[in-house]
Amino acid sequence: MPEPAAVGRVALVTGGSRGIGAAVSYRLAADGLAVHLVCRSAVEAGRGVVKEIEAAGGRAVLHRADIGDETEVERLVERVTAQEGALHVLVNNAAVIDDQLLAVTRTDRWENVLRTNLTGPFLTSRAVLPTMLDQGWGRVINISSNSARTPGPGQSAYAASKGGLEALTRALAVEVGHKGIRVNCVAPGKIRTEMTAAVADRLGSDGDGTRWGLPEDISGLVAFLTRDEADYIQGQTFTVDGGRMIMRSPGRRSR
Repeated sequence: MPEPAAVGRVALVTGGSRGIGAAVSYRLAADGLAVHLVCRSAVEAGRGVVKEIEAAGGRAVLHRADIGDETEVERLVERVTAQEGALHVLVNNAAVIDDQLLAVTRTDRWENVLRTNLTGPFLTSRAVLPTMLDQGWGRVINISSNSARTPGPGQSAYAASKGGLEALTRALAVEVGHKGIRVNCVAPGKIRTEMTAAVADRLGSDGDGTRWGLPEDISGLVAFLTRDEADYIQGQTFTVDGGRMIMRSPGRRSR
């Protein structure tokens, strides 16, 4: 059953058509929130998510927008707030990966990654803040990555964008925490999605006892961070990786 306080609240989930974003959309809808999910190109997948949420008795609306475009973001938030009269939760999940070794990375490819992964959350957060400030209540949850701390080869742009997102989380928390808005971040490890399934099957585990995570391993924590029970949590980044980082920490001997 949805928690009573969640009923009537409104969430905006970017990148909500697939993977972690879809799992978050399902979970928030199950908790009683009206979910507005955003995609740039995966429209059919987004329609499928909306259909499943509605079939389960929830309410969802699909929007198509490029979160790296300032005008599109402003129009998106205007549509949602005009329709709902409120906006309580923002989940900044949309991201792109374009792995290239730094020595051969073109400037336009670097900027495209940062535009979606860092500028996008800046734009969406800025756009929703006036409504949240007027309400005196809000939740912003950013989805980062363990690549911010343990990047692989070719992940300079991606790791930089996610490291910046974690810093943005802390800075915004300082600015709006006294206004009833909580800003936190979740950093997933390796997550099996439609896009990573083939890689997950090929690589298996790392031999350290960790498994590939599922989108639902992330959505549960995101859902908790949207609730009143999370009111004392502010400006934090939570690693959700099955213990992979500590299992692979320097100096640890495998048995």
